[in-house]
Amino acid sequence: MSRFAEAIEAARHGAPAEQAPVDTSSWHDGPEVQLSVRLPEGLRSRVASTAKAQGLTVTAFVERSLQRAVAEANDSFVGLAADLARNVRAELRSAIEAGAYREAASEVEREEAWS
Repeated sequence: MSRFAEAIEAARHGAPAEQAPVDTSSWHDGPEVQLSVRLPEGLRSRVASTAKAQGLTVTAFVERSLQRAVAEANDSFVGLAADLARNVRAELRSAIEAGAYREAASEVEREEAWS
């Protein structure tokens, strides 16, 4: 069994059969509050440049990022999808660095066809 198939199979076994999605309706209730965090200068710079590239303010980018993080942490299916995407990207990145991207991409496509 390939590493991709193993990752997919492990994720499937770890996911519950039923779970209600995270209720996000209350996320915008109430007044806005101040949240202050300290970041390394390099990360702050990357956040600002990424937000700008996406046409967002830093505040909008951070809010969206936090909403995604909360959903991933509290909804096992959203978290599962995010974990699978991260794992596949890591495998493909590793394959690119090793010069074996085509083979790894083909393996992913084969596994997806069987899923």
